[in-house]
Amino acid sequence: MTTVFQVIFAGVLTTGVVLARNTISATGQEVKTGNLLLAQTPAKSQFVELLIALPNLARISLKGGESQSGKIIQVDTQKQTLKIQRSNQTLSISLSKIDKVQFDNKALVYTSDSRMFVRGEQKHHTAKQVTLNGLSLDNFTIENSATGQAKVKLAPSVVPLVELLGIQAVAEDRQYVVDQMQFNLQKKTMTIQATPY
Repeated sequence: MTTVFQVIFAGVLTTGVVLARNTISATGQEVKTGNLLLAQTPAKSQFVELLIALPNLARISLKGGESQSGKIIQVDTQKQTLKIQRSNQTLSISLSKIDKVQFDNKALVYTSDSRMFVRGEQKHHTAKQVTLNGLSLDNFTIENSATGQAKVKLAPSVVPLVELLGIQAVAEDRQYVVDQMQFNLQKKTMTIQATPY
């Protein structure tokens, strides 16, 4: 009988060890699978989309000292060109030739809520001009070339989080109007200066 109990005890003990190992393994696998699922779950976008207005008259200063003027209708990131319209013609300018784009102080501006005003005549609120450096060219799109409505995607890597929250708060009842743009083709980025109205 003692030998039988020893065999049963050894069997129970072995079974317990095997079960414990399987439980630990299963638990470890569940945690691993859980973490894997969390890693694969798409996180909320870190980008904040900001609507901005481009006044209808821009002065494009070229690196050779010349300049062009017209209404910006497209920034083509594939061809790396800026398209402007003046009178009834469209002109494409290579981004590599552009020093800076400045918007005329007496230019007409259309806002996203269908307001229209002349930029220099409109008094802007106390919120200061913002400079958005290092924006990826792919994160800038002109949504409506007729009204100059554009959109930029901002991330904390470009704009510090505190400043980003401030920009969002201002944009709730005002629209940022672009004052100036510059392009950096080596980094495929752009800089935008804008003032809320």
